[in-house]
Amino acid sequence: MTNLERFLTAVRGEVPDVVPVCPLIHCRYAHKLLGRSDFAAVFEVHQMIGSIQHRGPLGVGVGGELPEGWGSEHRVLERTPEGRITQEWIIRTPQRTMTGKIVSGMIPHDPLVSKTVDYPVKSLDDWRAFLALQEHRLAGLKGPWYQPVEEAIALMGDEGVPSVALGPAYTALAGVRGMEQFMVDLFDYPDLMDELFRVERQIQAAHVKAFLASPSPVAWLDICWATGSNLGPETFQRWALPDVIEAMELVREVPDKYLGLYTLGRIRDLMPMFADAGVHFVETFEPNEGDITLAEAKRLYGNKMCLMGNFDCNVLAFGTVEDAQAEARRCLDEAMAGGGYVMVTGDEVPADTKLDNLKAMVDTVAEHGRYV
Repeated sequence: MTNLERFLTAVRGEVPDVVPVCPLIHCRYAHKLLGRSDFAAVFEVHQMIGSIQHRGPLGVGVGGELPEGWGSEHRVLERTPEGRITQEWIIRTPQRTMTGKIVSGMIPHDPLVSKTVDYPVKSLDDWRAFLALQEHRLAGLKGPWYQPVEEAIALMGDEGVPSVALGPAYTALAGVRGMEQFMVDLFDYPDLMDELFRVERQIQAAHVKAFLASPSPVAWLDICWATGSNLGPETFQRWALPDVIEAMELVREVPDKYLGLYTLGRIRDLMPMFADAGVHFVETFEPNEGDITLAEAKRLYGNKMCLMGNFDCNVLAFGTVEDAQAEARRCLDEAMAGGGYVMVTGDEVPADTKLDNLKAMVDTVAEHGRYV
């Protein structure tokens, strides 16, 4: 099997020739090794260790126009000699301008890390202005674009998976307000939040349709802001689950397209909802912050969806080669049987990961993860 065939076989819940190994290498680790953070750099790192590209910095989108006086932008406020960069985040409407701040470069050995230290939406009036902006954005949407996917396929061929990232409405809204205040707003202003979600989910649907129009076979909906904040099952079902259900309804209409969820945190009580929604896979089953083991997830849901996880990232950064081998064996023991499993790290591969540990992860699966 090719890497692409191996991965898609597992996503369908079937048995490939060997367990696919897809550590979540992203921009930060590629930058640490190669000084580049583009998609090609991430793929190059995978080629170095023999793993399969999945969840790199690749996306689709939709074109659009906004009326004059509406929009958002970033501008640099300060650069320090040590590499710290402070940017102002500006959201403009004719009646209101909202600003926030983003800081990056504060960790010299991991310079791509950034943090929003001030969010632009701070009040109900800000929310109403943002709602008006998104209504204009929705009205101005044009056709889909997916040129990066075509470029990725040309680069990878069958050696990787050109999976694309999709942002749910929940994450888009929380991202302009900040998680803590956003969760408060869900309870304090539910009617206004319903209006915001109504518009944002239509924008989300346009991006899902862009994925469906693209040549990529796999997309992942990044709901980690909702799962990682431990909303609780009732609140998650009320506000975040509809993002998943609506996306899956669109994906089911197109053959040979697969959609999964990128999650973090405690998802035990959410897994039945994911299964009922019909998602094709769930990742990452965090070994330290999660509340369901890989073995339990396999027993309860292994015949309903593909499972991806839950290799401990800390082992890659701080463990030995022997630790990495043992961790890979543990994951195989818990989830390999019967197929429908992809070995994925429990979160993004850290920038200080030891390359030999990544290689040990891949080599262990090559030796012990074969079905035939």
